[in-house]
Amino acid sequence: MSMENKSTTLLHVICDYVAGGMEFGEITNRLQFHLSAPHAVRIHPTEVPSLDTMAIGFVTAQYAYAPNTGRMFIYGNAAPRRDSNKAMKSNIDHGIKYARLNNGVEIVNVWSEFAFGFVKKDIVEFRDIDCPNSGSQFRSRDFFPEKVAELVNGNRSSLGKELDISEIPEIPSNLIAWTDGFGNIKTTMRKTDLEKMKLKPGDKVQVILNGVSMLGVISTGGFTVDRGVLAVNAGSSGYENPFVELFLRVHHMSEKTAAVRFDYPEGGSEFKIKPL
Repeated sequence: MSMENKSTTLLHVICDYVAGGMEFGEITNRLQFHLSAPHAVRIHPTEVPSLDTMAIGFVTAQYAYAPNTGRMFIYGNAAPRRDSNKAMKSNIDHGIKYARLNNGVEIVNVWSEFAFGFVKKDIVEFRDIDCPNSGSQFRSRDFFPEKVAELVNGNRSSLGKELDISEIPEIPSNLIAWTDGFGNIKTTMRKTDLEKMKLKPGDKVQVILNGVSMLGVISTGGFTVDRGVLAVNAGSSGYENPFVELFLRVHHMSEKTAAVRFDYPEGGSEFKIKPL
């Protein structure tokens, strides 16, 4: 691999804006403006559903643990405004925090319940960031990119007090994490959780999600069951201990995928698996 590739920074930008839309474009413009060497930073945008902080945390971890020979930096931004029904003075809302993992990956995410939980066990530095948290309706463009770019540039002057890693909420094992483009539903349950339940391939289970109950089969992969059967299997995310997926085998996207059958569950929705 060339030295040029090794010196390039991969900057993942994970936001609840349309990846090809104006908002993402404006954020990219600001990042490029504040980067001291923009030609040496490859920005990769990833779109998550609106206000889906579970998706921010899940995608952050999937990227953070990926093999990487250069420098990786992740910036995630989705903050639910459901904490209060009252007006927010000066548009004040959730702030951004910094984390560094033991593999060297650096993360700046808007603080939320799920933003850092998937990488909690590997955080070696967790800090507040000195950044305006009010005064703009579009902080994602007006304030946050400058702080992210400073850190990518190597300027750590905006890092504030050390934060207690133990205060990062644990991720429960019974929630929906992500729905992929093929309608497969990724959960926060791990392969080892199925083993703890003493479930093995071929066992039938009842899956309850979003008020819908379906018969599922524990399998080693989505294509090891017949067409139209709901497979419950270790999926493609989660590396050494994969996350469990709900995979309804279809041959055409016009057929009802798992996402359709379970009425498009939002990230963070609870589900149950009951042995039969």
